[in-house]
Amino acid sequence: MAEPGLSDGPLPARSRSAGRPVPVVLVGAGKVAHAAHLREVRDLPGELRLAAVVETDPRHVDALRHSGFGGVPVCGSAEEAVRAGARGALVCTPWWTHREVVAECLAAGLPVLCEKPVSLDPAEIDELAAAERRTGLPVAAGYMKRHDPVVRLFVDHCRDRLDQARRFTVDIHDPNAPHQVAHLVPYDPPPFGPQPPPAREALARALGPGSTGAQREAYARGLGGSLIHQVNLVHAALAGSGRELYGSLLHADLWAGGAGVSCRWRPDDALLVDMTHQRLPKHRRYREVLEFTAEDGVATLTLPSPWARDEAATLTVESWDAGRGLAERRVHTAEPGHTGFRRQLMAWARQLSGEGDTALPGLADVRQDARAVREAALRLS
Repeated sequence: MAEPGLSDGPLPARSRSAGRPVPVVLVGAGKVAHAAHLREVRDLPGELRLAAVVETDPRHVDALRHSGFGGVPVCGSAEEAVRAGARGALVCTPWWTHREVVAECLAAGLPVLCEKPVSLDPAEIDELAAAERRTGLPVAAGYMKRHDPVVRLFVDHCRDRLDQARRFTVDIHDPNAPHQVAHLVPYDPPPFGPQPPPAREALARALGPGSTGAQREAYARGLGGSLIHQVNLVHAALAGSGRELYGSLLHADLWAGGAGVSCRWRPDDALLVDMTHQRLPKHRRYREVLEFTAEDGVATLTLPSPWARDEAATLTVESWDAGRGLAERRVHTAEPGHTGFRRQLMAWARQLSGEGDTALPGLADVRQDARAVREAALRLS
């Protein structure tokens, strides 16, 4: 049985072809597709095969041609991609298009792996869940950190010690600037700028007409665009404990003109959860640190940039046995190159082929996480 909140719906028989790469369509060949997914697909010829691309931007199509996928047909719709042989859809379009794009893929008979945030609008998430039930096809959420083996160790460590838990902390220094991906994208990456009109409209629907511009911006950036990953990790650690973040928010704050956002939750009297995201465009490197404090020790997880392939996550677990007067320090890391993005695609390929025994995060996760960050966004002043 899958963990609560994970996508484990049935798959169409036509996708089950053990031992052969699963043909998939990439919907949206922009920054995240080039900086993460396409290079992983290229390195996983035994798991996935790019059978089609749905993309309307000529610049992105041209970049695709120069990225080793020149022979892949460019289609105008999910149905056309199915006719080209696709049996799954990797959705990498802008977040505010996801409801329409994912629904179209499901209607065409394609199981979906959708980049995060799948949606920031509770009503849209409910619509997608209804489409998932109607078609019997799963929507997997792109929480790639959940597939990193070191992150999984951290989550398991936290889960095993919840009865001693005192505090989770998250601290992110994020340049969120073109220099992070300029070497990975075969065109000039777009500069950081205001949300486009369709995104602003989607944010107004998600947060309601009484929300402010600052709340909407934080919801799209530091909260829904970044910290929603760590909210998901905390929810994974708390699963089954009766504790969650929504409804336990103590405060949320903005500073530095909106470049910094922080939240504090208290799921019960014994546990605090603190998260901070700062956009620091002059910083060269991305920095992410999660810390779990329990009565008998501390676990510290340090993560590199999500785009990095030459670095790996590191988990340091320190404990103290007062009875014996002994301290213990253990360090865990993984082989560079085996990124969360890669392991996520491998897990999805196994699910598509009917060989996977582990479900991927799904729409129940998306709903739970969006409720928590939406509540925080509406508390900002």
